Amino acid sequence: MFYVIADAERLGIELLPDRAGEITRAGEMIKAAAREQLPCVHPENPKVSGVTICVMTGSPTAEGASAKNAVVVSSGQLDWNRPTTWTGVLDRSPCGTGTCARMAALYAKGELGLNEDFHHEGILGTIFTGRLVRETRLGEQTAVVPTIKGQAWITGFAQYVVDTDDPFPEGFTVGDIWGGATDRPLAH
Repeated sequence: MFYVIADAERLGIELLPDRAGEITRAGEMIKAAAREQLPCVHPENPKVSGVTICVMTGSPTAEGASAKNAVVVSSGQLDWNRPTTWTGVLDRSPCGTGTCARMAALYAKGELGLNEDFHHEGILGTIFTGRLVRETRLGEQTAVVPTIKGQAWITGFAQYVVDTDDPFPEGFTVGDIWGGATDRPLAH
């Protein structure tokens, strides 16, 4: 995954649960703009490309936190001509891969060193502790190896199968099913 990291405070956005709609709307727009303006491709796997996640950053509110974030995940494809598509969902946690992306960006800017704890607060006040343990190379790029620790809970188990006579073994796509997102008013 590639992340775009945006400063919520510079955008006038507070990282609070009751501002989730505003956070996701801004995050989706930032991701779409980043994909259009900042192409990126994994140095060793060209199938991994383009910004897919947005980390909105801000000042911490939890005791001991280094920074706060809200991680915006897409719930559909943003269409600039359809404002109802300018939405997503928030990760309930500080996000392990998002914390790694944030630490890598801070390291690249000289703002986080190796073997320094980084306490990343999520939108709900929970904290993951990350640490960059060593520098390495990924293709021609300098990279860092992160570790993350935190607490998580199992929320479900699933088993997926494909029946041999299923006419859609690769899945299917239908119109927008994300509730409330329509381009015209609903009839009463």
